[in-house]
Order: sequence, then structure tokens, then C-alpha cells
Amino acid sequence: MTVTERQMNKTQARMAIEEVMREYAACIDDGRYEEWPSFFTEDCRYQIIPAESHERGYVSGFYLCESRGMLADRILCLRETAIYEPHRYRHLVGGTRVVSLDGEVCSAETPFTVIRTSNEGEMTLFAAGKYVDTVVFEGGAPKFREKLVLTDSTRIDVFIAAPL
Repeated sequence: MTVTERQMNKTQARMAIEEVMREYAACIDDGRYEEWPSFFTEDCRYQIIPAESHERGYVSGFYLCESRGMLADRILCLRETAIYEPHRYRHLVGGTRVVSLDGEVCSAETPFTVIRTSNEGEMTLFAAGKYVDTVVFEGGAPKFREKLVLTDSTRIDVFIAAPL
């Protein structure tokens, strides 16, 4: 395989991941939380943790799910037991950088910012950081096997019940 062919494959992987990232963000922003687990493989890992904690080797974060079933349970909990003031999220997702590509498995990083808007119209920065993803292409479609959400801040809002 030549460098050009490898680069083309990385480019195709990046474009597919950027498209799934846009759909992922729209799913959350539109409140379609029940659809959110479908972006992941059955055997997946989803974690939200401050970047600083991750860099120090800490494993405890704000949120951890280790299967698609746990993701669905998290959404059920959010819908049925969480009480919070109505608000909206808006994800601003940057360009994806493909870190590595090995056959059908891709490691990628994508910066993000999430803004929360209250019913009264007040906008606040909810979270910022980067997604560190392991993506597999199942039948050509990208699915997250692992999504590590590294937040730039060690502080997080109490509304972290919703996915980032």
C-alpha cells in the first residue's frame, strides 16, 4: 500500500467520522436520547473524565458506561428519575484528526464545545474538551467502540446526566 493510498483511506475515515460526529451531536442536541446508544457498538466504553485526571492516570470520572445496555439504562434514568429545569444543548464540533487507522479500526480526536441555553434564554458554556474515539467500521458504517470525553475543566455542571 502506498502512502497516497493510506492517506486516502485516512481521509475517507476522517470524513465518515466527521459525519457520524455531526449526527451524534444533533441526536443529543435534539433530545433524541433514546437513539444515542445506537452510535456505539454493543460492547463499548463511554467515559467522561477531566483531561487533567486522565493524564495523571486516574480512572474515576463524571460518567462511565461499559456497554450499549448501560448507555440505554443511563437514558432511562435520565428520562424517568431526573428532575431539572428545561434547557437545550448545542454542540460545536471541530475537525476530526485521525490518529491511527488499522484496517477497520480508527483512533481519532475531535474537539468540542457544548453550550446550554435555559428556557429564559441564558446561555452558558456547559463543557469543552475533546472526544478521543476508537471507531470501528461495521459493514462500512462507523460505530464508537470507545468514546473518551476529556473535559478541559475539572468542574462540571450538575446536569451531567445527559450525554456529551
